[in-house]
Amino acid sequence: MGTKAIEILIDAIKEYYGNYELEELCNQFNVDVDYLGVNLNHVKLADKLIKTNDHNHRKLLSRLLQDLVQRCNQRILNTTWESNVFDEQMQPQLKKLQLLLSKDEGPVKIAEPKNYRFKDKSEAVKFFSNAKTAVTIVDTQLGSSTFDCLEKIQHPIRLMTSREPQALVDGFDAIFKSYCSSCPEVEIRRHVMVHDRYIFFNGRCWLASAAVDLIETKPLNVIECVDAKAAIAREIERKWREAEKYLV
Repeated sequence: MGTKAIEILIDAIKEYYGNYELEELCNQFNVDVDYLGVNLNHVKLADKLIKTNDHNHRKLLSRLLQDLVQRCNQRILNTTWESNVFDEQMQPQLKKLQLLLSKDEGPVKIAEPKNYRFKDKSEAVKFFSNAKTAVTIVDTQLGSSTFDCLEKIQHPIRLMTSREPQALVDGFDAIFKSYCSSCPEVEIRRHVMVHDRYIFFNGRCWLASAAVDLIETKPLNVIECVDAKAAIAREIERKWREAEKYLV
């Protein structure tokens, strides 16, 4: 397990553990922790757990991953699917780390960045059909082509756009009603501050070059966000809670 594994572990322990609770768990396995001011040094701890192969560190990492997966799952179960963007992105990554640890494999890069360029709607449909988790899309315009690209998704869908009138194409109410007649659970919310376009599913995050709805008029590039993914997910989750629910 390598650099990406460390980044995932850092994000997870920051989110699901308090400083003193985490320190107490480390003490149970005789693993020392360091502080940066009043905060535990998560970077140093995660680096040590991933890179050190002695018995205590391996046992602590195994216990920690087990607890993190459980806490992530509990949060997903105890909140509505519309409100756990961060948790749904974290869940498959934590399970991947568990799998790698159980197999005791050598260095493995987690979630190598994957970038795409879609020249037509069929390519976007194929991309979205790979979703094995809920899908979250933050976009500056929603229309019929948006829903065409999502037609093969078999999981809940969150769509967030701005409150600007042009964010919903003309006749959007009818388009949305038609899609909802055969789609999985879907919800749309509108926020006052939506300028960038993001796509989340399968524990991954992409930045889109243009609105998905414009795919018939221009190519769509999606660039995977790796280092900033957790921060983006937290920000989108915050905006989702603030956003106004769209009602037909």
